[in-house]
Amino acid sequence: MTHSSQPKRVPLYDRLPQIYHVRDAEQSPPGQLRHYLAVVEAVFGEIHANIEALYHDFFIDTCDEWVIPYIADLLGTTHLKGEARTLRADVADTIALRRRKGTLDAIAWLTYNLSGWGVHGVELRENLLWTQHLNHQRPDAGGVPPYSLPGVSRFTPIRGGTVPVRDAAMLSLVNTPFDPFGHTVDVKPPGLDAVRYNLPNLAIFLWRLAAYRVTVSPPVIRDVIDNSAAGTGASFILRVDVHPLGQPLRLFNTSRFDPNQRPPVVSQLDQTPGPIPPARLNQGSAAGVPEAYVQVDTYDPASLSNPDLDTVDRLDIGAVGLQLHLPEPEFTNRSWPRSEPPPPPAWTLRGDNLCAWETGLARPLQNNEIAVDPVIGRLLIGVETAAAAAALETGLLLTHTYGAVGPVGAHPLSRQPLPDTWQGETVAVRPVNFHSDPNGLQAALHDIQTATAPIVIEIRDSMVHELDLGAIASPLDEAGGFNLRLNRSLIIRAASGQRPLIRLSQPLRFRPSRVFDPDPEVQTQLDAVMDRLTVRLEGLYLTRAAGFPAGDPLIARAALHSLELVDCILDPGGFQQLDGSRAPIRPALELANFYGFPPGSDQEVAFNQTPEIHLQRTISGPLTIDTDYRLFLTHALLDAGKGVGDAPDDSFAVAGPGSLPEGRWGPPTVVNGLTVFGRMRVDEIRGQGGIWVHALEVLHNQTGCLKFSYFSGQGDRLPQHHGCVTGPEARLRFISEICGQPAYGQLARSSDFRIRERGPGDDAMGAFGFLLEAHKWRNLQIRYREFMPLGVSPLLIPVT
Repeated sequence: MTHSSQPKRVPLYDRLPQIYHVRDAEQSPPGQLRHYLAVVEAVFGEIHANIEALYHDFFIDTCDEWVIPYIADLLGTTHLKGEARTLRADVADTIALRRRKGTLDAIAWLTYNLSGWGVHGVELRENLLWTQHLNHQRPDAGGVPPYSLPGVSRFTPIRGGTVPVRDAAMLSLVNTPFDPFGHTVDVKPPGLDAVRYNLPNLAIFLWRLAAYRVTVSPPVIRDVIDNSAAGTGASFILRVDVHPLGQPLRLFNTSRFDPNQRPPVVSQLDQTPGPIPPARLNQGSAAGVPEAYVQVDTYDPASLSNPDLDTVDRLDIGAVGLQLHLPEPEFTNRSWPRSEPPPPPAWTLRGDNLCAWETGLARPLQNNEIAVDPVIGRLLIGVETAAAAAALETGLLLTHTYGAVGPVGAHPLSRQPLPDTWQGETVAVRPVNFHSDPNGLQAALHDIQTATAPIVIEIRDSMVHELDLGAIASPLDEAGGFNLRLNRSLIIRAASGQRPLIRLSQPLRFRPSRVFDPDPEVQTQLDAVMDRLTVRLEGLYLTRAAGFPAGDPLIARAALHSLELVDCILDPGGFQQLDGSRAPIRPALELANFYGFPPGSDQEVAFNQTPEIHLQRTISGPLTIDTDYRLFLTHALLDAGKGVGDAPDDSFAVAGPGSLPEGRWGPPTVVNGLTVFGRMRVDEIRGQGGIWVHALEVLHNQTGCLKFSYFSGQGDRLPQHHGCVTGPEARLRFISEICGQPAYGQLARSSDFRIRERGPGDDAMGAFGFLLEAHKWRNLQIRYREFMPLGVSPLLIPVT
């Protein structure tokens, strides 16, 4: 927000002595001075705001972005480019970092300021093995044989000793940033993202993936096994999938970084924003620390129905990556871990492989034991009674953390406050909370066809909402199912910090409540409504219910001025199943000409819009859109299930309806940061920053221009292009091409540097270019040359 938009000061007239107010009231007509000062009040307010802005520009925390390099000049520090947040932090901590120059803490602090990533530095000379004389041992503490030291056991790694192989939790740290074992000298030159244990090397491990935590979500209870007759093991076993849709999910831990600690310790063992290692969850292991990853708490189910309480106030949300919320009264005083000795029975935890849980476990589950598989996001919970099992089946809630490259798709992000107005009209806000009303979303959509103001539906939870248009919309005599009739614009959005899932029983279809009227005056009014009719979906995860028609898209009609999908996931399928195969890809949008009206009808003729389809920071399956639409793709990822090296066949990520080869031309398209897995065929295109893994075919390739993009070089039909690269001469690689995996869509460091650094704004091409990762790498290299001690070689090693 600019300083000129701050609230204005007290009006000039109110600052005058009271005698002038009295005399002004005595004039004929009265109030002449007031009206005169009202004319100059706006100008005076702008001058005052400008003066206040100049004061704010004295401070790095509040100054405008253009002032940052000028303050840097005052400190004598070199200029950098990138995110304003990182530039401010770099300048703000310049003096403090110079005082600590040459220390490991300073390097970690500097790295965090310039990247925002989790970071851990290791002086690799400390990890080198020692060759010791038996008569003059030099153990870690010095002077005394190591196993006689306090706190040292046979499971403790001793520098210069042998590796203890009895503890899986300790062995899981091998070749990680917190590796405690000794290594032989590696004299090879530094390689890409490789650790080289040598005297001058400093390893700087980086966690680049963002860890997103869903505060309260419903698990999928697969079944409850009655094992009471067996006489061994748990009496009742619940098999639980963490993902609300039952898909495999790699569980992450949270970062417990305290920004106020000086010098800061950014990343510590068992507190990093990375995947949870299964072996560290073993409670019976000497090096197991399950309490750093998992927590068990209880809650009162009646408190969830209180609409006046926020979700965080209803439940005790901890800081770990995975938290189980058990319903009372069946589990009163059953939280874990506890500072005081818990009353029996107490929970025990372990990490395990639950991929084939149907065939049983190597070590049977016991009563009051929880087995966690963080690799695929599964739980086994053993309880003693049928009542406890039934309570968990209906009342178990989870807080879980997952990883993603960045804010593309539906994530629990901080969002802007609700708008007071939309398109010049005061909005009607309809809050929805699943805990208060499981059918709240359907209830909020009931009478939208008669609304006289724009409607904003805010979903204030991260639960799964069932949406059946058949229950709230009447069938039309037009082709195609149920429709949401709109009289004003509609916004459905997630509240700040939430990620709701909407499970559809049939495709979404949007249309105006009225399109045609024989009265010209009424038709003019209808045209004015249609000129502004917008549907905006923000922060939502749209998927299919069990009875969803096979082969249908998630959105099948958009007879609107604009359909905006912001921070959404239109479930593309394609996730990796437990047997290693990929689930089928599913279509996201299918929008044909005539907009769903009968061809040649009065409604089709009266509908005078060219609908705009906007996908912004959205993950989507294939789009089938006709040429009478306009498509805008901004930092979007489209998935037709075809990655690098796959034969594209007829898997189109964007195309129009029709048959090959004469048809299937999609709409005119504007691109600003895009990753496409599959072919794309459109009428015309312009923009920048795209990555087309497979062919891009443009019908009217004499119009439009693409800049700073990557093309496959196989079957492309391109418009004019500038600053682009083409495969296979430019190597393209992704960390993951499978939806649902943490690094989905992340460019590999082995990709051609032009793809990673020569996109728009001298940064990466593709959907995630706005993260400015190339700027972060360059800024780190610049600062390391200034802060690194002589003779020390920094090795930047991404962990995620």
